[in-house]
Amino acid sequence: MAVAASRCVRGLGITVLCTLIAYPVYPKFEPVNIVMIYLLGTTVAALRLGRGPSALTAIANTLAFDFFFVPPRYSFYVAEGQYLFTLGVMLGVALVIANLMVSIRRQTVMASDREHRTSMLYAASRELTAAPDAAAVSEVVSRHVVAALGGFAVLLPADPQGRVADGPWSSTKREKPAEASQWVHVPLSLRDRALGVLVAQPAKLHFLNVEQRQYIEAIAAQASLALERVRLVDSAAESRAAAERAALRNTLLASISHDLRGPLAAIAGAGGLVAQADNALDRHRRITLGKLIEEKARDMTGLLSNVLDLMRIETSRGAVNSEWHSLEELVGTALRNNDHRLAQWRLSISIPRDLGFIYVDGQLIVQLLSNLVENVTKHTPPGTQIEVTARACAGRLNLVVEDDGPGFGDRDPERLFEKFERGQAESHVSGVGLGLAICRAIVHLHGGSIVAANRPDGGARFEIDLPA
Repeated sequence: MAVAASRCVRGLGITVLCTLIAYPVYPKFEPVNIVMIYLLGTTVAALRLGRGPSALTAIANTLAFDFFFVPPRYSFYVAEGQYLFTLGVMLGVALVIANLMVSIRRQTVMASDREHRTSMLYAASRELTAAPDAAAVSEVVSRHVVAALGGFAVLLPADPQGRVADGPWSSTKREKPAEASQWVHVPLSLRDRALGVLVAQPAKLHFLNVEQRQYIEAIAAQASLALERVRLVDSAAESRAAAERAALRNTLLASISHDLRGPLAAIAGAGGLVAQADNALDRHRRITLGKLIEEKARDMTGLLSNVLDLMRIETSRGAVNSEWHSLEELVGTALRNNDHRLAQWRLSISIPRDLGFIYVDGQLIVQLLSNLVENVTKHTPPGTQIEVTARACAGRLNLVVEDDGPGFGDRDPERLFEKFERGQAESHVSGVGLGLAICRAIVHLHGGSIVAANRPDGGARFEIDLPA
């Protein structure tokens, strides 16, 4: 009410201004020219004040023109009939101009609002497309609805049974039942399945027009598509995870059954022979069977240790127990731990004395080198040359372990770093295909990389890059 009264006062002010402008020039201008001044004032009022104040201004302008400039002046009496026609035309034209200008102004404002809502809807759609989960979808929708309407808004996703939990408006309903109608509820559904509900309490509910309601419904439709996309992505992720778990379980079972069955059978057979009467076996055969049991038990222990080590390394958040170590000492420790494997292989070590120290977990780096050496001894014949070289370059350490054996053949070397990936699907070599997977996990844990390739002159090459 106060705003309308203020606009009416401003409209009367325009009439006063037009009169002040026309009064000094009246002796020099014809009355028809004075009318133009008042029509201009009516146009300005229509542009700035709205329909009611502009109509009031048009009437006030007509009365002011009649009072100040139509003979006899300073009265509302009209002596000549032609001035009655002039006043009528002036009032009609002024009202038409006011109505047209108000309509144009309203359409301009509506077009601007529509453009603004369209841009907001586009921005919301773009953000909803990138929303990774239902919580992000709810946050995007709530923020855009509040930006458009003010007040409060929340999107509540439905559970798989289509139920929606109570929201923040529940206590309001209980405390103030009369205000329950202030909430706007827009259900979200797609293909006859409930996905949630958009609940909003606009700042000015009584002024919620059709376009604002259409905006809420449009963004609710976009939210429905986003929630359905999130559901499908989650379902696909769960399906992929289930398939990966099944494949991993099958591979693990196949590998363990293949690599544990043989040692267990050998241990059982050897144990049965040892358990016979003393006169059944001589001392040499007992020693041979004891070494066989020890070897097969060690192989089984190594298989299970690899599985546990991979799980421990992959669940670590960083390189644990990192300290400054000499690479030469770490390589020496790894080779000493594998003396029993390297007895029939030729070694060549090339590590510069001025290489300096590296900040790593020494135990893990020793395990990395041990796994690489073990891999070489398993897949190359005795007498093969094993070379370990290292160099520092641009703040990085480059460590290479290579041999002159048969190499990888036609197989992709990078696939050997996958879990349970063996050099040969069926082989007499024990192992479940976790040695190189552990190597890659250790290198990644230290922020480095490891690659495998065939040497140009024959053999396999493993190149490790670590921060120096």
